[in-house]
Amino acid sequence: MSKKSKYDLKSRLHSKLLGGAALAAGGFSAGSAFAADAVDTSAIVATIAAAGTAAAAIGVAVLSMHYGIKLYKWIKGAG
Repeated sequence: MSKKSKYDLKSRLHSKLLGGAALAAGGFSAGSAFAADAVDTSAIVATIAAAGTAAAAIGVAVLSMHYGIKLYKWIKGAG
């Protein structure tokens, strides 16, 4: 292996390593920048919680009707 090809390989490897380190450093700084500009999700979370409460109330009403009818038929059939 000649000195020139050995130097070329070392130079290419060195530049790739430095490029990868720069890319990683850029990724970390970009992540920090995005963390500072976080989206406020409190309004969305409150809307979903309110919808969940309404859905639970409807579910309780449906189950109450279902078992109320079953209870009525059971009482009617016993007497």
